[in-house]
This record gives sequence, structure tokens and C-alpha cells, in this order.
Amino acid sequence: MTKKSSIIKFVFVSIAVAIGILLSIFSFSIPFTTVNFNGFANSIPLGLDIAGGYTVVYDIEVEDESKSVEQEIDSSVEFLKNVLAKQGYSDAVVSKQGDSQIRLTVSKNNDPKTLIETLGSAGDIYIKSSQTTEISSSDIIGEDIKDVYATRIQTSETEFSWGVMIEFTDSSSTGKSGAQKYEELTTTVAESGNTLYIYMDDELYQSVGGITEAQTTGFLFLSGGGITSQETANQFALRVLVGTLDTKLFEGPNSVIEIPSTLGANFMLFACVALLILAVIYVVLMVIKFKDFGWISLLSLLIYAVLVVFFMQAVPLVLLTLGGVIALALGLGLLFISHAILFNNIAKEYANGKKIHLSVKAGYKKSILPIVDINVCAIIASFVMWFLGDVFTMSFGIILTISCLMGLFTTLLATKAFMKWYLPINSSDAKKLGFKRGENVNEI
Repeated sequence: MTKKSSIIKFVFVSIAVAIGILLSIFSFSIPFTTVNFNGFANSIPLGLDIAGGYTVVYDIEVEDESKSVEQEIDSSVEFLKNVLAKQGYSDAVVSKQGDSQIRLTVSKNNDPKTLIETLGSAGDIYIKSSQTTEISSSDIIGEDIKDVYATRIQTSETEFSWGVMIEFTDSSSTGKSGAQKYEELTTTVAESGNTLYIYMDDELYQSVGGITEAQTTGFLFLSGGGITSQETANQFALRVLVGTLDTKLFEGPNSVIEIPSTLGANFMLFACVALLILAVIYVVLMVIKFKDFGWISLLSLLIYAVLVVFFMQAVPLVLLTLGGVIALALGLGLLFISHAILFNNIAKEYANGKKIHLSVKAGYKKSILPIVDINVCAIIASFVMWFLGDVFTMSFGIILTISCLMGLFTTLLATKAFMKWYLPINSSDAKKLGFKRGENVNEI
């Protein structure tokens, strides 16, 4: 590799990093389209503590008067917690209020107002073989449904269609399972009108035609009608799931209240400034200690930052809370430690008499294990916090995992490549790297 080709590579990488930074920070309209690009950083979901959200109180009505109201509300609270977590509302807080109410608090991510309206409009679902509002023993009702979730299927070689998959129960303590009833229902339909009718309460929601034989899989896929996207599919799935409860939710007038961030309106600004100060300290220490390698660590740091921001908005489970901000600071610290280990080992090899290019090679090999060790230990700890903790620790865990993985990538791959490109530019002047020979050590 020549000096000229090394410089060209550094220039191209610097341009790519600059573009990545611009895409991370700025929002803009894409020319000649109606699409708006929101910027990676602006697309990161923020938790209740940072962005605030909404709270709503639902009045509860228990349909079966023979059942305990208290127990039904408690079970409904747990059910809603699980359903909302699956729907991506990981920071939603569902709690019992008084004797006959449920309170929901949710952040401003994923269109919370639509969520609140959807929960309040949930109704009983009926799957029937005839177009009538009368309920018969052969109809599929809420208790016959095991799960409902948004999914998509391939409709042609290049096209996919969003819809809802309804999974029926495979067992029942009171009679036939949902899967058995679905098989019998489709057998009847196949012999008559070839059409199933989906009712929500007393209104026909959708009809499913083209049924020519009994369905034995225990699954029903719905698409079309009001289900046109992932968002509408999730809304319908949520309506059906909540409708299977023995309790009904009624949103009271003026019950939706917007709540502010608990950390203050300017918290994100302060957090960004604090992280920027940490990064500046990181770079200054590296440049003072390792000179040109310090500037290489700056380039690696910028790549690391762009990748972390990108994956924070791309990974569906990420929710930035105070715990996530702490994880970002810790991840930055681990990146600093990783580069310090790498450059110190290279400096030691040079001090022991090796030439610069041999010192880089030997120092890198000696650094791999300790760098991987500290990052893997952090990832293991973050996994435990992610799976076992609350919203704060879940945010900490998943963001620290992303930070460590990106730190490993930049330190062991990007920084290695940059050092390799640097050697044709300077492979003899140790002063530009802050390296010194040990006392009474001759060059090997």
C-alpha cells in the first residue's frame, strides 16, 4: 500500500463519516419524493422520563356478575401489561385505580392517542358461518382465541401483504377447543356459502371468502378491509385481544391527560452536552498520549457514534430512558479503555525494541483477548438487566449491548484498518505516536 492510496482511503472514510453524522442529526425532505427523512437521532424512541406521555383512566365493567370484580381487574391489568409489551409499548404502565378503574400511562412513542382510543373501542369478536348478529354454539368467540398478532405474507414474487394472524386455542376445559370449532366451522362454510363472517360486537367487520375445504391448522389470516398496514394490523390485533377479556374498558370524558417529562424538558440537551464533553476528554487524552493514533481513535469514535445512533433507532426494542443515557456514557468509557489497551500494548512492543509496523502487529494480537473480555462481560451483565429488570434497566441493558458490539467493531476492525493505512504514511517517526524506546533497548 502506498502513501497516496492510504491518504485517499482516509479521505473517503472521512467523507462517509461526515455523511453519517449529517444523516444522524438532520431531518430533510428527500428530493423528487413526498418522503421526509427524520434523521437517525430524531427517530430514537424516548421513554416517559425523558419525553413525557399521556395518562388515561378507564372505567371497568365486568361482564360476568358471578366473578369477583377485584380479581377480574387484577387479571386484566396483568393481561394488558403483557399485550402492550408485545405490541412494542415496553414502557407502558398499567395499574389498578380504586375499585373499578384501570390507569394507563404511556410515552409518546408509537402513536399513544391511537392506542388509547383502540383500547377504549375494543369489542367482542365473533367468527360465524352466517351473516347474522345472533350468537350460536358453533360460533367462535373470544375465549376460543389464543393469540392475535400482526404479520405479513408473500402474495407474489415481489409483494407482501400485512394482515392479522388469529391463533385458536388447542384445548378447552369446558368443551371443544377453538381449533376444533374453527375446523367444524370451515367444514360447514365449505359446504355452503364459502364465506366466513367476522363481527366486532354487533357490527360486521369483514368477510372471508374462498373457503373450499376444512381448515385444520388452527390459524386464520385476515387481510384487506381495514387492515392495510402494520399499524392497522396491530390496532386490530389489540382490539381483538382486549375484547377477549371478561372486563370492558370505557374511556371517560376528558380522561386523557398529557404528562410532562419527569427529568425536565431540557434533559436531552444536557445529556447530549455531557456525552459530548466525555467524548472531547476521551479524544484529548488520546491525542496527548498517542499523538497520531489519538486522531485515529477520533475517527473510530465518530464511526462508533454513528453506528450506535443508527442501531438505537433501527432495533425495535430500544427505548431511550435515563438508564439508556447512563449506558451510552458507560459504552463510551469502555471504548476509551479498549483503545487505551490497544495503543498501550503497541507502545510497549515498541519500547521493547520492535519497529513500528511490528509493534502494531504484536500489540494488536495481545490486545484482542482483554478487549473482547471486558466487552463480553459487559454484554452478559446487560443481558441479565435487559431480561430481568424494569423499563430503566431494560433500556440500560439493550443500549449497553449495542454500545459494546459497536465498540468491538470499531476497535478490532475499524481501528485496525486505520492503523494499517497509517503505516505507509509514517512507519519510522515514533515521536508522531508518542512512543519511546526502553532504557538500554536496541532495535530488533
